[in-house]
Amino acid sequence: MHRSTYEELVWQLARLPGGLAAALPDFFGPLLAGPPQRSDEGESWHLRDGGRLELRGNRLEACLGGTVTPIATLPQALLEEAGRAGISTLLLGLLALATGDVDGDRILKKCLPRVDGAARDLMLMSVCRLCG
Repeated sequence: MHRSTYEELVWQLARLPGGLAAALPDFFGPLLAGPPQRSDEGESWHLRDGGRLELRGNRLEACLGGTVTPIATLPQALLEEAGRAGISTLLLGLLALATGDVDGDRILKKCLPRVDGAARDLMLMSVCRLCG
């Protein structure tokens, strides 16, 4: 059976020590001011350094100092796969940005370099054939 790109990313995340449940706290936990907030509109991560990362529908945005910066538009297939897997859509979106499967990583790096670094670390540990 051939896996879609996003199914493959979820499969790779499941191979991490601690599995899917460990990915968010292990890689992004130190950056978060609290647990992710979910609503009918999407998901929001409040960051320890101030600001937040938000997913509204399929739009990923950085909210810093009263300014909202669009980072990426996540494909519907990614949203659906995160739902099927029962994982954070933001988490899967950040991994997809780090792997280059979704455009916008340069904007993320500029706005939230520590979040970008954590996403790249997650990519190296889960997807990189040399490391993971």
